[in-house]
Amino acid sequence: MIQDEDDDHGVDPDDEYTPQAEEPEPDESSEEEVVDRNGGFRMPSGFASSLLPNMDNFLASIVAPFQERMSSVMPDYSALAREAVAPINERLQEQMASIVASVPTFSVPALDLPALQAPVLGPATLEMLKGISEQHARTMEGLWGSLEPLFDPAAFRGLNRALLPSNLKEYAGEIRASDVHEFVEQEGIPLYLVPRGRTALRLLRAKDRAGRRRVLSDCYESLMEDCADVLERADHEAVSNELGFALDGLGAMRAGHARSAQAMFTVTLDTLIYRFYPDRKAREVITNRKRDAGVPEAIDEMGVREALVWLPIWNAHEQFWKDKGDKVPHYYSRHASVHGVSSRQFNKRNCIQVLMLVTSLIGYADRVARESG
Repeated sequence: MIQDEDDDHGVDPDDEYTPQAEEPEPDESSEEEVVDRNGGFRMPSGFASSLLPNMDNFLASIVAPFQERMSSVMPDYSALAREAVAPINERLQEQMASIVASVPTFSVPALDLPALQAPVLGPATLEMLKGISEQHARTMEGLWGSLEPLFDPAAFRGLNRALLPSNLKEYAGEIRASDVHEFVEQEGIPLYLVPRGRTALRLLRAKDRAGRRRVLSDCYESLMEDCADVLERADHEAVSNELGFALDGLGAMRAGHARSAQAMFTVTLDTLIYRFYPDRKAREVITNRKRDAGVPEAIDEMGVREALVWLPIWNAHEQFWKDKGDKVPHYYSRHASVHGVSSRQFNKRNCIQVLMLVTSLIGYADRVARESG
């Protein structure tokens, strides 16, 4: 998990606020309810990541049952070969014993290798071994013929495309679902519904957090438009209240008031999370991310789409304790935004990041409401 405290190279050139200059950033490489959380069945632990397998392990899991079945029906070739050669070995040993017995102590006669080789494999034995080999070849040819469709690259591309969110499907040839899942496990930047595919590619290919934050700066305007497109299509009554506040925040951003917009988006995100998780204990799984902690079981049990939504939100809720002397991070932190107002935390990149989180969650809530309505 990425645990950088600071990550950039000085003040964001887009963050020009006159009341107080931001501190320079040091170089670092580094939802009436929308859903009933108590209904339905529980997914097995690690369900989402299990649908995004490492391809080597995936292929091995496909072939293993066939190998097991083959071993139960095919003969033990090693045993057959040993049985066929055993008499020949006995004869060879007898010949060698006879030769050794007649060898004087002062010399070692040359062995007649052709004479020793001649009796090793007779015609009947060779014919039997040839039949075994041909049977094995025919069996393996049939097996691989039946497995060939499973190894068709087009099949893998289709599976990958099906697992990608709608905004990334067009880029299925360049973006792997497993990479998307790994990214949101580590970062508080969503890839569900937003951003557009080209921007997602840049985020996925960035080497570190500083690189990803530079993408947020470089694509600030297009990211706003990506979020606006999703928000303007989310018109289900289940999200109308939060949607209105998100659009107000977007208007503030367009007017150049990124700090005010960031505060609006942060409290809107809080309200949306409460709508999904009214029970405090269940909600804290999402809103209390301990440093160096692994993905919580509640998220591991989610389906792929749901996990892509909640993982970056969980990451954005990394613990921040002002009274314990925690330094306000430059990257977006919900807790630092609320408990540590600072020019280090309130800036245009963090504003666009929390807008993306709110947009992704509103878009998800809108789709869930439509599917369940």
